[in-house]
Amino acid sequence: VYNVSHLFGFFSVFNNDALKDVTLIKGGFPAQYGGRLSSVMDIRMKDGDMQKFHVDGGVGLLSSHLTIQGPIKRDTASFILSGRRSYIDQVFRMAYGQDILPYYFYDATLKLNYKMNDNNRFFYSAYIGDDVLRPPKSDSSLFDGGFRMGNFTTTARWNHLYNEKLFSNLSFIHTRFRYDVEANIPGNSFLAKSRIADFGLKYDFSYFKNPENTLRFGFLGTFLGFRPNVVNTAGVISDYIRSREGELVVNFESGLYFQHEWEPFDLLKISYGFRQSLLISKGKTYTSPEPRASATYLLNDNQSIKLSYSRMTQYLHLVSSSAIALPTDLWYPVTKNVKPIYSNQIAAGYNINFPKAKMIASVEVYYKHLKNLIEYREGAVLILNDNYENELISGQGESYGVEMFVQRNSGKLTGWVGYTLAWTTRQFDGLNNGEKYYARFDRRHDLSIVGTCEITPRFIVSAVWVYSTGQRFTPVIGYFLMPNSSQTNINTLPIYGERNSTILPSAHRLDISFIMKSKEKGNRKWMKWQGEWSIGAYNLYNRAQPYKIQLETNENGTVKYVSKGLFGFIPFLAYNFRY
Repeated sequence: VYNVSHLFGFFSVFNNDALKDVTLIKGGFPAQYGGRLSSVMDIRMKDGDMQKFHVDGGVGLLSSHLTIQGPIKRDTASFILSGRRSYIDQVFRMAYGQDILPYYFYDATLKLNYKMNDNNRFFYSAYIGDDVLRPPKSDSSLFDGGFRMGNFTTTARWNHLYNEKLFSNLSFIHTRFRYDVEANIPGNSFLAKSRIADFGLKYDFSYFKNPENTLRFGFLGTFLGFRPNVVNTAGVISDYIRSREGELVVNFESGLYFQHEWEPFDLLKISYGFRQSLLISKGKTYTSPEPRASATYLLNDNQSIKLSYSRMTQYLHLVSSSAIALPTDLWYPVTKNVKPIYSNQIAAGYNINFPKAKMIASVEVYYKHLKNLIEYREGAVLILNDNYENELISGQGESYGVEMFVQRNSGKLTGWVGYTLAWTTRQFDGLNNGEKYYARFDRRHDLSIVGTCEITPRFIVSAVWVYSTGQRFTPVIGYFLMPNSSQTNINTLPIYGERNSTILPSAHRLDISFIMKSKEKGNRKWMKWQGEWSIGAYNLYNRAQPYKIQLETNENGTVKYVSKGLFGFIPFLAYNFRY
């Protein structure tokens, strides 16, 4: 999934009502995972109840959602269908009498589960979702435009049980990502598009030799089609920006892996594996060995330590530029001239359990080195360039820090506190005079506090407070005045300081909600109604989240930076139900 959030990060693209299990892996990656350098979030959907029907839903001011699941044929086949739609555009229109934020998102998820016999199952799943910003065109407005971006994914999977020790999953996967940015004024139109489509096959095997030894192995192959830079223009603007379809780049990526999970004795667990990845691009073939290893040692019943090493390879790039006013970063393929990204990561962690306090705590340190990162050259405007590869330069980076986590997961008061202290740097010979600089998304501090209190079985209060250091940007420190060729006008050219040397204000907010559950209704076991009212607010103390910076001129002619915020106080009211 290429776009993993709605509303610029406020909502996940994954609907909680349809999820069965979520696993986050930040280090010591098993060999079956590849193709990316960051953490892995393994998300699995519910299979659908084969015995009875369920309806889960909710109606609210900001969004509504509905999930239906049940048997198609009892004990043989089932389905689950889930969907959401936001009303943020409508709420702002009613509150302010105008379309301040004409934005909405929607998504839908489907899964079918068919039990052919005791040894064979077939699953089919699909997801579609879009974020849409479409300002309405009024009679007095000359501008019309907006953007749309989203994902479509579908998977067909055959699960086969060979015997009590060996089973496999054969999966056919298709993913599509798109975004469209459009602008129209009388006599002119501009449309920028990007498209990515994947078609893949994956075959995974798991062999449980004995309680102390588990073997996992398999392979995958994926065709990736990129059309990253499509521009359509009409009118006078065509004299300056000509239309083009953009080159279609088709790559083939494959991987072969083996993983052994071994418990030589009760206190020690070892996992090691190897992945061999390959990419075939037009005129070029890349291969990369990717060893993985981790070990967990139990100091006693309540304490453990863990060490891990992972080498990862990524055969596509995510690039951003402040010179391009687009709602999303751009994905670009690996080609003959643009090499894959490689990373080597080591991590060490300590975990402790406090049974009497019903709490667990952990601390982990990590270091990651990245090679073949790409950025735009200074002054590059990629969307107006037919040969974008000439505007890219290659460099390296580092990421390191410490993460701390404390959680209480049982009792009337539950929650967790997570804190990260991190550094992320980049070094490119063609940027910042070749000197190392902090990456755009370098965040020194990141803190999350989550708490839920069950006052009574029917009344629950929860709150979330998040804080993060502001995003970095490159400041303008002066201007150079240069006369044009006719000597009649003066051109003003900005002079920039060190790259990403200035930081936006920190971002923090408090979200709070109150939940009142209703009593169960219905006398028959298969006909129970459960409902709850939820009322609260996002950003309770109305601190708009800084998302961009711009220069403004003072009355005396000097300039200053002004940080623009996004999404202040947003109240919500919703009724959720289960039938």
